[in-house]
Amino acid sequence: MLKLTLMTTLKIALTGGVACGKSQMIQVFTKLGADIIRLDDISKQVTAPNSDGLRELANAFNENIINQDNSLNRQMLREILLENKSNKNRIEAILHPRILKIMQKWQKNSQKQLSIVEIPLLMERKLYYLFDQIIILTCDDKKQLKRLQNRENIDEKQAKKMIYIQISQKNRLKISKELSCSIIENNGTLADLEKKTKQLYQELVY
Repeated sequence: MLKLTLMTTLKIALTGGVACGKSQMIQVFTKLGADIIRLDDISKQVTAPNSDGLRELANAFNENIINQDNSLNRQMLREILLENKSNKNRIEAILHPRILKIMQKWQKNSQKQLSIVEIPLLMERKLYYLFDQIIILTCDDKKQLKRLQNRENIDEKQAKKMIYIQISQKNRLKISKELSCSIIENNGTLADLEKKTKQLYQELVY
C-alpha cells in the first residue's frame, strides 16, 4: 500500500457497484478530514441549466429531457440510458470528458493528505491510471439488490437492470488484482462500515 511523504496528496478512487455503500463511506472520510469529490456532483454541475452539457444532451436525444425550469429531467435521462448500450455510450461521450476535466483540476488543487473521488465507473472507463490507490467497496449480491430497491423505490426487475449495466463485482475484483487496491466488504451495519473506513484511513495517512 502506498504511503504519504511530506505534503504529498494521495489520489484515491473509491469505486464499487451501485448501492454497495460508497456514499456512506464518503461521509466517514469527510468527517476524518479527507478532500472529497463525487462525480455525480460534477455531473450535476456540467448539466446545469443553460450549460453546454445539457444543450448537447438535448440535441442528441430530445428537448423533453429539459424541464420547464430549464433543469435536466434526470429520471428521463436514466430511462434513456437504460434503453440500450448505444444510448449509454452516447451519454457518457457527452458528459465524461467534461466531468474528468473538472475532477483533474480539483485533484491538482487539493491541499489535503487524501483526495478521494467517488467514481462508480472507474473500471468500465479504465480510469485507474489517474489514481495512486483504489478502494473497492463490495457487498453480497442479494444485499446490493435489496438496498438498491429500497433506496430508489423501484421493483426488482428495474433494480437488476441498473446493476446489469455496470461491470460485475466478480470482474471488478478480477481487474483489481493488477492494481494497487484496498478491498472492503460492506455486508454488515453502518457502524461496521464506519469502523472499517476509519481503520483504512489510518493505514493511508500514516
